[in-house]
Order: sequence, then structure tokens, then C-alpha cells
Amino acid sequence: TPFGISGSAVQTLKITFVAKGAGSGALTLSDASVIASDGSGTDILSKTVDGIFSVVAKKEKPSIPISVAEEAGIPAPIPITREPVPTGKLPVEPKSVVQLYPDSGRWYSIISPFSAGWVLPADITGISTAINRQPNFVPAQKSEGLFENKTFPILSDGIWYLHSRFQNDIGWGPAEHYRLAVDTQPPVGFEISIIEGEKTDNPSPTITFDTSDALSGLKEYQIRVGDGDVIKIPADEFKGSYKLPMQAPGSKQIRVRALDNAGNGIESSLTLEILPIASPVITFVTPELFSEDEKGLTAKGSALPSVDVLLKVYRGDALVADKMVHSDEKGNWELTFDQPLRNGDHKVVAQSRDERGALSWPVDSQIIKVKSKPIVQIGSLELGRGSAFAFLILIIVIGFAGGFFFFKKRQDKIDMRVSVAASETDKIFKILLTDVENLRKTAKTPETIDDEYALKRLEENIKKMEAYIKRGVEKISK
Repeated sequence: TPFGISGSAVQTLKITFVAKGAGSGALTLSDASVIASDGSGTDILSKTVDGIFSVVAKKEKPSIPISVAEEAGIPAPIPITREPVPTGKLPVEPKSVVQLYPDSGRWYSIISPFSAGWVLPADITGISTAINRQPNFVPAQKSEGLFENKTFPILSDGIWYLHSRFQNDIGWGPAEHYRLAVDTQPPVGFEISIIEGEKTDNPSPTITFDTSDALSGLKEYQIRVGDGDVIKIPADEFKGSYKLPMQAPGSKQIRVRALDNAGNGIESSLTLEILPIASPVITFVTPELFSEDEKGLTAKGSALPSVDVLLKVYRGDALVADKMVHSDEKGNWELTFDQPLRNGDHKVVAQSRDERGALSWPVDSQIIKVKSKPIVQIGSLELGRGSAFAFLILIIVIGFAGGFFFFKKRQDKIDMRVSVAASETDKIFKILLTDVENLRKTAKTPETIDDEYALKRLEENIKKMEAYIKRGVEKISK
């Protein structure tokens, strides 16, 4: 809501469960927060408590009279009818099998009606059971019948004992005392505190907390800082405080969860802010590099006196080199990377670290260009190995394309000239053929002047054709 809510108890979440069967389970909120409507979003949630839910069988109206146990939803044991086989000695001690509480040495947070079973030897004629808090109680010598399984009602928290003994034709045997330990309550609520304060430049502050569990006892503490891995500390090894691992600057939530031996848990949290130390200053980086050069990338700058300066070189998002240099008493530092760098844009990232391990915020340098050394330079144009190769390929392609274009154009021009020459030659040959025909006709006439004229005309046209063909050949060859 835009203006917040108030009240000593306000419902914020409702969950509807659908039961699949009888039993119990715990609901744990491992990551929760309650934000105050104070303009800053302050997390005011100090702890969370597990919810324990039990599902029991629905009671139905009986059609015939039943026992008190059956009225409580507990079915009567199914009797067994058989002929016993005498052994001539007292029965053995029973060995109970309880599926809901299979380990008599453990604590359980489960509450539900439960059943116990026994393997009946062939001589057994009866069984007597009892359940109470007395560890050495012996059930009465009164048979409840012969059965392999019996259901018992829900137990309250604490240590109980299931007592059972067998009967045969000789008498009653020894009793078994099966321990049942139930604890459904979480440990006592607790608060976390930080010795150095919730805002500190100590990268490894110490947190303090303590709680207890009156019934099953504490098993372990689970500590998680931010999204880090869970740190588990056995309760018997915890001395009231814990020094956190090295932390980077920034705010992070610390969660401490206490678990008892039955698996019940309670959590407390607070927000820790690690303050950064002063960041270094990068005053110089090599602006351009040739990937073939032996000299490396150089970075210079200033920082706090006598601190480590962590330097990393990135190509895009990929880390390609990292080194550390120590600033002098005036805070100056300088470092050269000797690793070869590939072509592309690079940057140097610097971060300070003092003797405690406290870190600064990282700072970035300007972009550093790494390229191949030029093998061709035309004015201000520099071509490296790859660029020169590409340029050579381009020249060859242009040369081939130009040559083909010139050849095609010249071929078209020659074809046109040959076509024109062929047409003109055809015309001249037609003229010559006409002159020859005229000469043949004049040879039949008695006048010699006609013959001379026709012959002279033929000679003139032959000379013209000779000159024309010569000029045409010269044009075609150009």
C-alpha cells in the first residue's frame, strides 16, 4: 500500500493447503523481509519462525459402538487367529518397528497418530502394550489379543516410551522400552549484533548471537551472507561470536538460522554495510599498442600509501591479465603487463586493498587500442598485416575487374569496326563486280574508248579498295 499498514498483528499472507494424507510438516520462510514505509525501505524483520502443521484423519460418525481410542480416530488392532507352536521357554523381547519414528535415538518434529509393528514368533499367544514417559515401565500381564500392528494417538512434545511384551503358554517375557522423542517448537528467538557496527570498513567483521532450545537442544547454526554459500557451525563448537569471511564493499543481508535436534528452526537477520576504502586513481595507460611489440601495457597512478593495487586487463568482458603492485609511501604506483594482447579494445581496472583485506570500489581506465603494426602506410592511412592483405586482394580484384571491363569494351569496339569494315568491303566488292561486268560488255563493242574507260574505272576502284582495306585494318588493330 502507498502509505503502509500498522497494527500489532497484521495478516500479510494466506496459504490454503490440500491434504493428501495424515502427517505433519514444517513451513520455512528462508528469505523474507518486512519493509517499513519510511521513505527508505528499511527492513524491520528481525526473525522468522517455522510453522508446524499437522493433518489428522477426519472422524466419521460410527454406526456401531466403538472404543474410546476409536472415538479419537484411532482404529483397533486387527486380531490374528492361529495355533501357537510351544517352545518350552518364555517369549523373547519384542522388537518394535515405528515407521513415523524409525530411530529411537533421534528427535522428531512430526506429530501424528502412528503405528508400531512387531514380528511375532510362532509361540506367541498375546501381547501387552503401554505408552508413557517412564523409561522402565513394564506393561501389565494382561493380553490385549494377538496382532502384528497397533495404532497410537498423537504424542505431545517430550520424551515418551512405547513398552511392549509377549505372552506364550509358559508366561510373559521381558519388556521392550522404545524411546519416542518429539519436539515441535523452534529454539528461542534471538538477535544478531555486529561488534564493529552495522556500517564498518572492516572487511571481516564479527557477529554475535546466542539462543537455546530447552527440549531437544541446539544442533547447529547456519549463517548466510547475501547470496553466498551457507556456513554451518555445530552448536557445541559455537562460542557466541563468529568472524565473517572477507567481504567486498556494499550492503548485504546477514541471516542466521538456529536449528534444534528435531529440525525446528528460527532465523534472525540484519543488514551489514561494508564501507570501501579510497579508490586508486589511474593517471596514465598506454593509449595504443601493437600486438607484435615486446613492450607491454603500462599503467600508472596513485592510491593510499602502502596498499596493494590490484590491476586487471579486460578485452570486452573477458579477463586477459591481472597483476598486483604495491604503492609507495607517497601512494604512487606503476606496473607494466608483459602478457601479449590480441587486437581489440582493452581497459585496465584498478582496485585498492589494505593490510586488513579491505577493498575499494574498482575504477576503469580509458579505452586502450591494440592493433597490428602497419606494413603499408599511405599518408595518414596505416594498414596492418590483415588490412594490407585485404587491400592487396582488393587491388587484385579491381585489376581483374578493370582488365575484364577494358577487354570487353575493346572487344565490343573491334567487333563494331569489323562489322563496319565488312559492310563497306561488301559494298566495294559490289562496285568492282559492276566494273568487271561493264568491262565485259564493252569488250563486245567495236569502240575501244569504251574499253579504256571501263578499265580505267576498274583500276581506280581497286586502288580505292586497297586504301580503304588498309585503313580499316589499321583501325581494327588500334
